[in-house]
Amino acid sequence: MVNVRVTPTHAVSFDDGRGRADLRISLLGPVRAWRGQAEIDLGTPQQRTVLALLAAQGGPVPRDRLIDGVYGERPPGCAPGLVSTYASRLRKVFEPERTPRSHARVLTSGRGGYELHIDKGGVDVHAFASAVEQARERRGTGDLHGASALFERALSLWRGEPLSGIAGPWAQENRTALEEQRIGVMEERWALELELGRHAALTSELAAAAARFPLRESLHGLLMRALHRSGRQADALRAFAEARSALVSELGIEPCAELRELHRRILDGERDDDARPAPSYAPSYAPSYAPEGRTRPAQLPPALRHLTGRDAPAAAMAAALTAPDRRSVPVCLVSGTAGVGKTALALEVAHRVAEHFPDGQLHARLEGPLTEPAAVLGQFLLSCGMRAEDIPDGLGARAAAFRSLLAGRRMLVVLEGVVSSAELSPLLPGTPTAGVIATARRPLPMPLITDHVPIDVLSPADARDLLVLASGRERHTAPDTDWARLAELCGRLPLALRSAAARLAERPVWTVAHLADRLADERRLFAELRCGGTALRSAFATDCDRLDAEQARALRLLAGADAADVTPASAATCLGMEVREAEELLESLVDAGVLDAPGLGVYRFPGLLRAFVRGRD
Repeated sequence: MVNVRVTPTHAVSFDDGRGRADLRISLLGPVRAWRGQAEIDLGTPQQRTVLALLAAQGGPVPRDRLIDGVYGERPPGCAPGLVSTYASRLRKVFEPERTPRSHARVLTSGRGGYELHIDKGGVDVHAFASAVEQARERRGTGDLHGASALFERALSLWRGEPLSGIAGPWAQENRTALEEQRIGVMEERWALELELGRHAALTSELAAAAARFPLRESLHGLLMRALHRSGRQADALRAFAEARSALVSELGIEPCAELRELHRRILDGERDDDARPAPSYAPSYAPSYAPEGRTRPAQLPPALRHLTGRDAPAAAMAAALTAPDRRSVPVCLVSGTAGVGKTALALEVAHRVAEHFPDGQLHARLEGPLTEPAAVLGQFLLSCGMRAEDIPDGLGARAAAFRSLLAGRRMLVVLEGVVSSAELSPLLPGTPTAGVIATARRPLPMPLITDHVPIDVLSPADARDLLVLASGRERHTAPDTDWARLAELCGRLPLALRSAAARLAERPVWTVAHLADRLADERRLFAELRCGGTALRSAFATDCDRLDAEQARALRLLAGADAADVTPASAATCLGMEVREAEELLESLVDAGVLDAPGLGVYRFPGLLRAFVRGRD
């Protein structure tokens, strides 16, 4: 029997006069905390939100981030004081024996924020991630039974809907992300169970999951495989038909090539050999064979519907990636401000050219817990079939192993959210048989980038078309002037336009003019855009928080001006400095990705960033 217990070896302890007690926090269900065996009263939902954010972060959290996480777009004027009060109350329940003049050890403050000092093993979110990582390592070494037990241990930490009992934009956004992680790990576990020959016991569980998540092709593939291996060929074919129906009706797309191939094999009565391993990170419906016995990952997320106004760049990228006479690795970099549709374009092109890369497609988002290039490379190496014990330590060694593993293979690598050239460079293959699509907020000065594809907000006509298509309404249901006004209020950003269209779809009685009136108030703009607004705020906040004090001051003052365009002369007047100094400062803001330079000596706020900066003050 494998020992799968995740032990918090450095969990915070303190003496309360009655012995030592450990602090444990649960976020994978109702937000709760314990000192030893005694549950702690965490107070109001807002106070619980502060604790959850601190526990999930695992490090210092600025006060402004806590305020945004608790109150969202329109915090009360007393929000800083309220957050301080919540922190003070949490200190009292965490360390009731602490005297007023003694230093807090569990929840400390400093540098304009707070930090919760608890080992990550004492927070179930981090214990879950640790158990999953261990399971993947066991799987890579061939210990399938040990990996299965660890996956079960990780999933047993869940106690219902994550972050329940708290509200606010942070909870909403991260609740969705955690649920996505959970179903992804469940898929890995089910794929492992299939390898262990436990297909008959999985069919009911997989059928329920596929019904709950009808657009997850990976789940449908797992169900088809389990049914097929159980001798239920007709049910497996019916599962494919149901999957195709859902994808066509909801997204307007056919099932992916891997799922169609699995359907063909079942239809032809081919044997689904249990002995052939499924890839570690690839969707488990990928064919369980690969050229030369190699693993063939297929990790592309689904493409968005209604890609509008991007035909020319999409065609150019596809041509560059599939050019028959290429002599170096084609690296297409899509750059643009937050919400402009970089990921939508990248995934659209990736799906178009996927058949030209039959050895597999790798995908990574360079954000979240696995952001370092070395960690991403570790994932990629496992996905391509390297055993966990063979993966070298160190970024350079992993990059070399990755290039060696992909040498001569026709594989596509898609990287979202690249920040710097130094981050991108080690993730590039070395031979022209591979291809790379990357997205970044700003252009990256790098000679290995073969095709730079900067994209801007949509044209007025394309923005209107996207609103009409995504909302499901007929264009004649509103005057063109109303559609145009709504598009401009969304900054003609695809993410904001899709969010506005979703609001129209979910509120059939609203007119286009009514929604435009609601968005006209900058104070309500991001809140009205719901999830899209939260994503934009988060992206804008990340960009703005990277600025130094002088840049942040300049951006704030420039946002307060009414002129659409900024020149070095007007900036000098606004900022109280020489024209040359103002121009250098404006250029630094362009480099930081918070200003655009559409012409010589002309600068402009991208998208809805001006509204965000104004609303932040």
